[in-house]
Amino acid sequence: MRDAQNQSNNDVLRGDGMHRIQNILVATDYSEQARRAETRAAMLSVELKASTLEILAVQETRMGLNTPATASESTECDVSSVDSVLVENRLPVSLAHSVDALQCIRSLAVGKPATAIAKRADELDSDLTIVAARSKKFVPAFFTRDGNDELVRLSTRPVLLVHTDPDRAYAKVLVAVDFSEESKEAARHALAVAPSAHFTFLHACQVPDEGIMRESGLNTEAMNASRMALCEEARGELNLFIDQLGTRKQLITRAIHYGQTVSVLCDYAKRMRADLIAIGRHGKSRFVERLLGNTAQRLMDRTTCDLLVTSTSPPGGWDDRPAA
Repeated sequence: MRDAQNQSNNDVLRGDGMHRIQNILVATDYSEQARRAETRAAMLSVELKASTLEILAVQETRMGLNTPATASESTECDVSSVDSVLVENRLPVSLAHSVDALQCIRSLAVGKPATAIAKRADELDSDLTIVAARSKKFVPAFFTRDGNDELVRLSTRPVLLVHTDPDRAYAKVLVAVDFSEESKEAARHALAVAPSAHFTFLHACQVPDEGIMRESGLNTEAMNASRMALCEEARGELNLFIDQLGTRKQLITRAIHYGQTVSVLCDYAKRMRADLIAIGRHGKSRFVERLLGNTAQRLMDRTTCDLLVTSTSPPGGWDDRPAA
């Protein structure tokens, strides 16, 4: 009977087809940015009535040597730890109305952060991995991997990159859609992460080979007609896409815009004041992603909201090209 119950609890799909968030893993290095991730994880664990919240401290190795430890050995802590994270950040104690059922664990891992976090997420069977977003203020060296990039590449589980200082549940969520299974996965996880939010499903349209068409002498009127026809076709596909997600309680807005994906996402997120963007990661050459710059990082650099990246690809299938 207990095995059957555990199997039911580990099932990541609810009866309505939406994903369940039961196990949450948040990584910390005790920095100010990591504190934001811890706070968001505590808030989500309470709001979503998760069964487990694990706070993982990573002790990084450099040149074969361990950096000074900042956490004790792996230990289980009582549920008051979740309360304290909320109270320390001046969040309403009323958020903890269901915290009595939550198991909270603190643990320590040694090694390369992205590798250690991805490994622990698999061991925990995590439904959501939360880390602090790291914006790049300077152009990185060509072969230098950012920690966010590497974690997204290694993980087969949803990764939430926390950019802002959380003070409430997610209220406005932007989901990038390209009608693929990857974007469908992103949508389902976003709906589970933000059950009370207003959602906007956005598809960015672009006419294939438009540059070639323009060079061949196609006039502006004909180009505009092609764009309008493409966007109209996409509108029908978007309606079908949303219907296929199944029953949901959130209010959903549909949006079709013409333009380059990242620019459209950034502009729309700013206009709607989104606090979360959800994208799906596809499989593409890591070399190409390094050359062009990865989408998650470009969104982090150009927006101020959090980012949820999901994947249906195996580890190493690199690309977080947005589903839009």
